[in-house]
Amino acid sequence: MAHLVCRCGYDMWNGESPNDIEFWVYSDKTMDEISMEDNIPFLSLHSKHDHNVWRCPKCGRLYVFSENGGTVPEHIYRLEE
Repeated sequence: MAHLVCRCGYDMWNGESPNDIEFWVYSDKTMDEISMEDNIPFLSLHSKHDHNVWRCPKCGRLYVFSENGGTVPEHIYRLEE
């Protein structure tokens, strides 16, 4: 469970499950590798993601975290329109 205050001031928290803040992103290559495995426990998908992305429900800003589970975003994206 973690908190992140968006640049717009909204306090995001991923402590609820499920939540509308946190997204797990898989590349096409990673999905191919996962689909080749015979038996994939659902919880193991969490550890195979390429990026963890948080979306602010107030302003829509995206915070992209690295695959190694860092606590500081690698990239921050703001909607243009």
